[in-house]
Amino acid sequence: MKPKWVTKKRQRELVKLFIDGGNNCLLGHKNCPIPEHYLHTETKINSVAKAVEVRCFDSNGNVLTDSNGNVLYITVYESENVIQQTHKLVTKYELLSDNAIKNWVSDDRQANQAIWKRERKAIHSLNERSYPLRGRFNNISSVIFHESQPIYYLEHIGMNGLTLKPFALVKLASSNQQLYIDLGTSLRGVSKNRKRKAIRYHKPLPSQVNEMVTKLVGEAVKDYLKY
Repeated sequence: MKPKWVTKKRQRELVKLFIDGGNNCLLGHKNCPIPEHYLHTETKINSVAKAVEVRCFDSNGNVLTDSNGNVLYITVYESENVIQQTHKLVTKYELLSDNAIKNWVSDDRQANQAIWKRERKAIHSLNERSYPLRGRFNNISSVIFHESQPIYYLEHIGMNGLTLKPFALVKLASSNQQLYIDLGTSLRGVSKNRKRKAIRYHKPLPSQVNEMVTKLVGEAVKDYLKY
């Protein structure tokens, strides 16, 4: 069984990445004989339990002692952050492909969450009337209603793990078809922190950038649909 992140497009990107890089070292040298050039270090923070001795007090705040007058202590455990580093030898292709796959898995997870939220919202809105309270649509109101409906829904904004360029994932209205739209340099003026929040947590972009993204996505969708 193939992993869920595997698509034909992503497989082609991995093949292209291997053709371009192959067995190059992390510095880009082809068939590099220096082992240190393949050394990759990953750093992460882990939480560990640290034992701490704490004195015992009664309800009045007095220190408790035993029958011999020795202060009583109790052991509690506090969380402590520890920096952990792992070292491994990898080729440039292995490093870039691993990062790309992690980004794809993350993108798919966010897309599934967006679909789940949309379906949940749709389920809860099944009792809402989408037609006039009195009678059915006439010809004019029907045209106005359908023309006012969006032709796509923006799922989320992500970052291509291979090209490191932003893209928008959109779903065509009245269809299960999705499009990946290259956003080019539209996010260039956005800070890394703001960009990260927009990608991971769907936080809104600055109004000017949002207008530019909306324009790019709209033009791309209309071009795809041959509007």
